[in-house]
Amino acid sequence: MQGLFIITGEQGSGKTSLLREISNALAQNGISSGGILAHGKWENNRRSGFDLEFIPDGRTVALCESAPREGWIRFRRFWFNPLAFDFGKLWLTESIAKKPGALILDEIGPAELENGGWAAILPALFAETNHRLVIVTVRASLTEAVAERWNLAPAGIFEAGTALNTVMDVLTATQREV
Repeated sequence: MQGLFIITGEQGSGKTSLLREISNALAQNGISSGGILAHGKWENNRRSGFDLEFIPDGRTVALCESAPREGWIRFRRFWFNPLAFDFGKLWLTESIAKKPGALILDEIGPAELENGGWAAILPALFAETNHRLVIVTVRASLTEAVAERWNLAPAGIFEAGTALNTVMDVLTATQREV
């Protein structure tokens, strides 16, 4: 399998959940994954932050919180842990070097469009689409801007609510075409 696939949807629509399901389904089919997931945290029915999880080993680090934290950087309504970006970039670099069957990044958003967040590692990640499957999440409202910014031609775009078997059918078809 190779090529770039985007999972899109708005905040809280299930992008990360679908990405986790895809990673698990790939593993069940003997295809390793590497990269990061960003799990949302909720408080009083409102998003209160995110934790990063490294695939495949489950290491985690707090990415951001809605409450101010000393030494963290404010971007919009969240305070971001600068160490989380260091860990995330390291984890993505490690994943690329290990050459798994699939690379996963959750998510590309406003920070990356402003040259922050994961922007520095995105060219290396996108270069891997010629050799392996790369799956990223992007908010629906930003998908066009992200594709334009990095000159992307996704092999497929899935809405967050897409059934896992539909996604896997498309990914499997891509494997047969290669």
